[in-house]
Amino acid sequence: MSDGGILIFAYDGSFDGFLSAVFDAFAMKTLPADFAVFDDMEPSLLKIHYVETDFEHAKRVQLGIAKKLGGTVLNMVQKAFLFDGEGKENAIMRFIWKGFKEGRSVGSRIGDEDVNRVFKMCTAVYNEAERFRQFTRFSDSKGALVAVIHPNHFVLPLIKHFFCARIKNEHFMIFDAEHSAALIHTPERTAIIPVESLEIPSDTEDRFYSGLWKNYYRHIAIASRYNPKCRMTHMPKRFWKYLPEVEEELESGFMQKLSRGTAAEIAEELKKEMSLPEKNERAALEQ
Repeated sequence: MSDGGILIFAYDGSFDGFLSAVFDAFAMKTLPADFAVFDDMEPSLLKIHYVETDFEHAKRVQLGIAKKLGGTVLNMVQKAFLFDGEGKENAIMRFIWKGFKEGRSVGSRIGDEDVNRVFKMCTAVYNEAERFRQFTRFSDSKGALVAVIHPNHFVLPLIKHFFCARIKNEHFMIFDAEHSAALIHTPERTAIIPVESLEIPSDTEDRFYSGLWKNYYRHIAIASRYNPKCRMTHMPKRFWKYLPEVEEELESGFMQKLSRGTAAEIAEELKKEMSLPEKNERAALEQ
C-alpha cells in the first residue's frame, strides 16, 4: 500500500461521493488518513485529493461490497454513513478496507476495533430511528401533516418507509431541523430534499385537537403511579418535546408544581389549569 503523499480525501458529503472516494482509494492503493467535505474544509498544509462524485464508480463499489462481503456488510456501510459524528468516513473506510482483505466474516467480528466502531455507529443510528418511529407527532397545517424533529443522526432514510406505509394516502412532511432536510410525501411521490428552514403557521384548530389529546392522556393516566424517572428509561427526556401529552412537563415551572402536593392533587391542579385555554379555544371555534 502506497500513500503517494496523499493524506486527505475531500468529497461533496454525499453517500455517492463517499463511495467514489472509496473507489479512488482502492484504485490508488492508498488508505486516506482523513476525509473532508468541500463546504467545511479548512486550510491545510497536507496534500489533498479532490474526489469527483462519479455515480458509475459509486455503483461499482456498492455492487462489489454486496458481492464480495454480502448484503449485511453493505447495510452496515449504508447505515453507518447516516451517523453524525467526527471521523465516520475514516471508520467506514477502514471497515471496507479490512473487509476486502479478510472476507465476509468481517461483519460479525465485533471484537475487532475497526468493526466494533462501525457496529456502534449503526446501533446508534438504528436506535434513534426507532425512537422517532415511536415519538414523532404531526400537526395539521392547512390540510397537510407536518412534524419537526431534531435527531442527532440523519434518520430520515430509515423512517421513510415506516411513515409512508402507515399514512400513505396523506400529504405529510417531516422536517429534520438539525440536518436541514425534509421527507416530503404525497400519494404520488416521496422524496428527501434539502430544506434550510421551516416556519409552521399557527393553526387554532390543530391546537384545539392537541388540547383534546392532552385531556384524553390525562384522564387515562393513573396519577398515583406518576413516575417520570421510570418513564425516562423507556422514553428519554429529549423526545418529550415532540409529544403534546408531556411537553408541559418540560416547562420551567413544572418541577415547582410537583412540590405543591401529592400526585393526585398535582394531576387535579394541572387539569384545572389546562382546561381553561382549551375551553377558550373551543368557544372561539364555535363562533
